[in-house]
Amino acid sequence: MPCLFVPGFPDIPEDKKIDTIKFIEACEKIPSIFDLLGGKIFSPVKNDVIGNIEKIKKRYLENPVKFATLDDIIEVERHETDKKLKAKDGNGLATNALMWLKRGLKFILLFLEHLLKNDYDSNPENLKSCAKLAYKGSLQEYHGFIVSQLVSAATNACPYRSDFLKALALREGLNEEETLESARVFSINFRATVDTVYELFDKTGVEKFHKV
Repeated sequence: MPCLFVPGFPDIPEDKKIDTIKFIEACEKIPSIFDLLGGKIFSPVKNDVIGNIEKIKKRYLENPVKFATLDDIIEVERHETDKKLKAKDGNGLATNALMWLKRGLKFILLFLEHLLKNDYDSNPENLKSCAKLAYKGSLQEYHGFIVSQLVSAATNACPYRSDFLKALALREGLNEEETLESARVFSINFRATVDTVYELFDKTGVEKFHKV
């Protein structure tokens, strides 16, 4: 099983145009973290992330040159006229998938950042507080009551911090201290990537704010 943190997301280029296939390859390892958080109870969130990655990849593979960067995908789909390639919200299928994927990525990013800062609860072992804080800062505003309840149930099932770190360290083939340092380094480009994708949506005006 490949390491989650190494290699991580590549550096953001000066023009801030993210290479699509490198982005996809980095994202494809992210869903495995849900297995460590709570197994099957996190399946709906994990499957949503996987599904969105696959939709972006499918679009990219149609024409790797045409869709070389995430900017290219959004630019092409903004002018798409084929209704079969449109999502219900009016965005292109890959644009819609990227919109939801960035929110899922932000959830994991915030979870890792709070985990590293230890700023989520007076009891560091209470990892469900870490997950709830991450959820509030990412996906919560886009979820209706039913979905929010499902995610709430999932976060309540989070393992203790010590158990999570042991499982993560075992997966990475490192000791706990090395794993935390690897996560810290990983989170730098992860944060830069998520921020850049959010900026891309702000710049292009394709962000949608409906709830599911």
